[in-house]
Amino acid sequence: MALFVDGCFWHGCAICKRPLPVQNAPYWRRKITGNIARRAEVIRVLRRRGMKSIRIWEHELRGGTARTYPRLAALLSQS
Repeated sequence: MALFVDGCFWHGCAICKRPLPVQNAPYWRRKITGNIARRAEVIRVLRRRGMKSIRIWEHELRGGTARTYPRLAALLSQS
């Protein structure tokens, strides 16, 4: 099993929708789009190898034990 914690800005979180920096916006758009594509490829490779992956978003960690840790415990117990 692989556990990933994705940063909301760096991985283009659809919930947080963090704005791109105004300076050099094309670079940041390519960077984040590339991160999203790489994330999908890593998931595919892990599945082909028979591994399960769990992803936690940065914003989920901000809630502390009230939200994230029970969810994480439930996901880990399914493996």
